[in-house]
Amino acid sequence: MTKTNSNQPADTVRYGSLKGTIWANPGKDGRPPRFSVTYTRGYKTDEGWKETSSLGEIDNLKLRLLTDRVAIRIIELKAEEAAESDEYNTEEGGQ
Repeated sequence: MTKTNSNQPADTVRYGSLKGTIWANPGKDGRPPRFSVTYTRGYKTDEGWKETSSLGEIDNLKLRLLTDRVAIRIIELKAEEAAESDEYNTEEGGQ
């Protein structure tokens, strides 16, 4: 099942130093979760790796590719959620 814990992302998709973090927001009244995404860029400092939401000119070009991959992953997460819901309904006698 898709993780809906507010502390954990549903998934993360990377492209180079860019990262799209997918969050599952619980659906209301039995509806499936809705997804949101945060995009960040990783960079290294003397203290280690850090992240920023500020993207440079070249990052913007890479972001185009990353958003396509994130959109595909969200479609997959929705399909997984639907399949698990169908399995649950089958086990419960179709209720």
